[in-house]
Amino acid sequence: MNDYPKKMSSQQFAITLIAILTLCLKTGLVFAQCDPNWKPGEGVPGVSDDVYAVTTWDPDANGPQPELLIAGGRFTVAGDVLANNIAAWDGNSWQPLGSGMNDWVYALTVYNGELIAGGRFTTAGGVAANRIARWDGSNWQPLGSGMNTHVYTLTVYNGELIAGGSFTTAGGADANRIAHWDGSSWQPLDSGMNGNVRALTVYNGQLIAAGDFTNAGGFPTNYIARWDDTFWQTLGSGVNSSVRALTVYNSELIAGGEFTTAGGLGANRIASWDGSYWQALGSGMNNWVYALMVYNGELVAGGNFTTAGGVSANRIARWNGSSWRPLGSGMNNYVDALTVYNGELVAGGRFTTAGGIAANNIARWDASNWSELGSGMNDWVNTLTVYNGELIAGGTFITAGGVSAKYIARWDGGTWQALGTGMNNYVYALMVYNGELIAGGKFNIAGSVAADKIARWNESSWQTLNSGMGGGGTPSVYALTVYNGELIAGGYFTTAGSVTAHCIARWDGSNWQPLGSGMNYYVYALTVYNGELIAGGTFTTAGGASAKYIARWNGSSWQALGTGMNSVVFALTVYNGELIAGGYFTTAGGVPANSIARWNGSSWQPLGSGMGGTYSPYVDDLTVYNGELIAGGWFTTAGGVTAYGIARWNGSSWQSLGSGVGRGYYAPYVNALTICNGELVAGGYFATAGDVASAYWARWGLPEVFIGDLNHDCFVDLLDMDWFTERWLDGDCLYNGWCYEADLNYDTNVDFLDYAILAQNWLTGP
Repeated sequence: MNDYPKKMSSQQFAITLIAILTLCLKTGLVFAQCDPNWKPGEGVPGVSDDVYAVTTWDPDANGPQPELLIAGGRFTVAGDVLANNIAAWDGNSWQPLGSGMNDWVYALTVYNGELIAGGRFTTAGGVAANRIARWDGSNWQPLGSGMNTHVYTLTVYNGELIAGGSFTTAGGADANRIAHWDGSSWQPLDSGMNGNVRALTVYNGQLIAAGDFTNAGGFPTNYIARWDDTFWQTLGSGVNSSVRALTVYNSELIAGGEFTTAGGLGANRIASWDGSYWQALGSGMNNWVYALMVYNGELVAGGNFTTAGGVSANRIARWNGSSWRPLGSGMNNYVDALTVYNGELVAGGRFTTAGGIAANNIARWDASNWSELGSGMNDWVNTLTVYNGELIAGGTFITAGGVSAKYIARWDGGTWQALGTGMNNYVYALMVYNGELIAGGKFNIAGSVAADKIARWNESSWQTLNSGMGGGGTPSVYALTVYNGELIAGGYFTTAGSVTAHCIARWDGSNWQPLGSGMNYYVYALTVYNGELIAGGTFTTAGGASAKYIARWNGSSWQALGTGMNSVVFALTVYNGELIAGGYFTTAGGVPANSIARWNGSSWQPLGSGMGGTYSPYVDDLTVYNGELIAGGWFTTAGGVTAYGIARWNGSSWQSLGSGVGRGYYAPYVNALTICNGELVAGGYFATAGDVASAYWARWGLPEVFIGDLNHDCFVDLLDMDWFTERWLDGDCLYNGWCYEADLNYDTNVDFLDYAILAQNWLTGP
């Protein structure tokens, strides 16, 4: 709230009277409280995190049920369903397998008609199952008492299930890294190995085991060995480093991994064994091989490599018996698992694109092209705003809701749509200025025009703002706001248009101008407080003067806010008449303040005990919703209470928003907040919100949206009019944290047009 009085204009006074008269038309009001919660969002094109194993399983053998593709890993969402670390794809959609596992799945196979999963989990379907379990089509069940540590690989040999891993006991008995299950109990295979078993297969009627070991059954065996039902034996002189994958191709055993020699000969990460000798497969790969499979008569290898046989092959390649070739443009990160399903090659791993299309961690190859398994937003949401009544998202994604939307998209309330052809790189900031949508980021093309780091959208096409931003290093725009009628851009750059501007600049509608001599390093956050422009970031000087991570611009010069912070400021907003700063700091103005602090115009103070967590916590975005301050970031506690990635401050204490957001293994991360149609919208890097699947973006609000219900009690009534009138009289919404709540038509003003919307919903709503 501003600290100076404002007079009511004659028009505002008249409208206030109209509001009171409107109350007379609304009789018999019944007040009721209703609880906000997280609403189901959409899923991902694939699964929400790494895939370590893929296989196929037919639940009824040759019966009417379709064969299923099974994926295991460390994910929590598959498509648009919750699926803890394991899921099934039926050719059209993802399905959970019971309640899944409580930890990662590393290995999958089929044994006696049942699906077998191994990994590092200790429960499956809610029952105790130490690192290995079987799925009979309805329930998970343990296999004996399981293993004492991880299971990495599974196969079937001589009618028995074979498990390899890092364990030293199986079923309570000694079993060093390898054991067999005869249908009722676990037994060791001789004295086992002295290192992890990473891969298993059957070749020439013998069990082959490979991994990190150098000794099997008491005999030297360099990383690979064969079992003749009595003893472990060597395969020549073995290889010189770890083996991660095995298969059989053209009657030869194929091994892939980290090694560079096989049988004493050069063999870069992949080699073949013909029963007597090791041979290289061309010049091999430039980095590790993690997965092998045969598809369409060719050997396919996946891993972390970027060349195969000297040619470009991003993480996946095929061998036709004489040379290596890529599979399209490959993946943007690791491939860890391969199988064949419905005549297509399926790859799982840690990637977000395959062949240039969005495919979260799993994709299929039809011999010509890569495609996704499911649809949804495929990567981070970095920033959110509202433009022309629609939610706008910017980030690192290239698809949204199954449609191509490169780094920016709009949500009309039911579907995602692209804004032209989008950008050629990340979008970090969004703002509405002079009736146009402004986007800032790392891109240099918007639509079909050159637009360095900043562009404007006029409802039909992208246009430049002069020549945009430039400079040494990797220039980017990270923050946008409006101050004194001008657009302000902050980031990391040294030029704006044709002028020198260090990390911050202003756009007057025609040209860029500097703000003094700017900052000495990144600007990540901007807002307006008490008539001054506030900037936060990694800088330590502003206008040449000391200003640790935060500074204010009064229209002519930069000044510090006290002694500033001891580390980065990522977020700024205004709440209850005070400036709020969030970031990575632990002190503000010299007093303890964990990741968040408030400035009352003269001094810094903490907000409770701030944020905490296992990792180094920080606050990345701030907004105001339903009279409370909302903080999003990378934390797991707020004020000492559990709050995953998002929390609310009511003026005296921190509270969670339901169970927050989650992402499985990674700490939850919220880095974008806005309000749209009465709902709080959060964006970031997560796969669930509360107990629903909601990947990369989520909505928090009432079960049903009532436009104009500013106090969120499921009614549009006099209480909402009171709040609305206060905002209207307060003037420019940039001076307070209530703009999006009371600005019902999203034109950055609270005025008669917004009153008309509120009054209409008051008269016609519940």
